[in-house]
Amino acid sequence: MPDNWGFVAAAYGLAVLVLGGYWRFLRRRERLLSEGAIHGRAPRGATAPSEASPRNSEGRGGKAAARTGKAVVR
Repeated sequence: MPDNWGFVAAAYGLAVLVLGGYWRFLRRRERLLSEGAIHGRAPRGATAPSEASPRNSEGRGGKAAARTGKAVVR
């Protein structure tokens, strides 16, 4: 086991770096959310997921249309 202490130390060091980077990401995200810079919406000009779906663009409603009861207009 003593021969493997270098690998153990490297694993702990890597874990510290990864968790530290993730912590920084979360802190920055929290700050942006509290400032109102992130609204949780798609950027302007982005296509809504329902419009980008191949099913809906071809006129077939699929399961979503069946659940909502909306008729498909051709």
